[in-house]
Amino acid sequence: MAPSSTSPPNGASDVTNTPKNILWTIEPIAGKGKGLLAAVDIKPSKLILSEAPLFTTECITSMETTEADLARALRALPKDSQRAFLSLHNNYPGKNPLSNIIRSNGYPLGPDSDVGGIFANISRINHSCRPNAVHSWNPLLNQETVYAVRPIKAGEEITLSYHAGGPSNTRKEILKEGFGFDCTCEICSLPETELKKSDGRLIRAQNLDDNIGNSESVRYSPAKVLKNCKTLLGIYEEEGIRDDRLSRLYFDIFQVCNMHGDQARASVWARKYCEQKKTSAGRDSIDLLETMPFVKDPSKHGSFGSTQDWKTEKKAVPKDLDNEAYEKWLWRETA
Repeated sequence: MAPSSTSPPNGASDVTNTPKNILWTIEPIAGKGKGLLAAVDIKPSKLILSEAPLFTTECITSMETTEADLARALRALPKDSQRAFLSLHNNYPGKNPLSNIIRSNGYPLGPDSDVGGIFANISRINHSCRPNAVHSWNPLLNQETVYAVRPIKAGEEITLSYHAGGPSNTRKEILKEGFGFDCTCEICSLPETELKKSDGRLIRAQNLDDNIGNSESVRYSPAKVLKNCKTLLGIYEEEGIRDDRLSRLYFDIFQVCNMHGDQARASVWARKYCEQKKTSAGRDSIDLLETMPFVKDPSKHGSFGSTQDWKTEKKAVPKDLDNEAYEKWLWRETA
C-alpha cells in the first residue's frame, strides 16, 4: 500500500529555512551526509513537511531520450532548484548522471504510480528500519507529505523507511544494493542476541501477513486469520512499528470481519484504520477520505457479506464494557 522507495542517506544542497519552517533543520549527520533534525519536540500526527516535486518523470518521452528530456526539464527550473537537484546524492556515478540522480532519489507519486517525483528537501531524510515518520503522496495537494508517527524529540533525526521491512539480513541487502549504504539504525545496531529475537519476530510477521492475505484462509478459516491478526499486531507493538504496515493490518482486519457480515467489529476496525491514516497522512488523505463512509456503513464496501457467519449490525458495538472485556469482544474471544 505504501510507496517503497525514497532517497539515499546523503542529502541535497542547503536550503535556508523560512519562518514557516520551525520544525526541522538540515544538519550534517555522522556517516550519513546531511539529514533533517527536529528543531522542536514533535508529536505523532504532526505534519513535518509538505513539498511539491521539483519535476516529475512525466517529462521523459522515451527511454532513448531520457537524459535529454531530464536536462530539458532541469533547465526550465529556477537556478536554486537546479542546484538542489544536482546536489542530490547519486548512487550510480558515471554515465547518465541525471537519470541516476532520479534513480537514487525518486519517490513514486502514489503506491501504484509509474510516475516519480524529485523533492529538494524530502530527499534529504535518512532511513531507519524503525522510522519515526511516514511519507505519502497527496494527489489533492499535488505534494509529498511527511507526518510524524512517533514522538520525536528536539535534536533527534527525522527518519523514513526505504522499504517494507523483513529480517535484518534482508533489509541490509536491499539497502546496500539499492542505496549503497550499510544500515546502522537503532534496530540493525542491536546487540546480537536482541537482533536475533527481533529478526525472529519479523520473520514470523511476514508469515502471518502471508496467511492474512490468503483469500482462501479468510473465506474458510476467518477465526484463525483473526487470531493471526492479533498476533501480528502484538509483534508490531513490540517492534515499535507505526508505519503503513500498521494501517494496512487494520484494513485487513476490517475486511475479514466485513466479509463474514460482522458490521459492528468492521466499523471499529475501519475507524482504527482512519485514525492511523490521519496520523500518518493527514486529514485530507485520500485513503482516509475513501474509508470514512465504511465506519458508518461497512456494508457499502465490496468485501461485505460473502457469508453471514458472523452477522452483527453496526449498532451492536458494546458501550458498557471495561477495556479487557471490550478487547475480548473485539477479537471475538467471547461467545
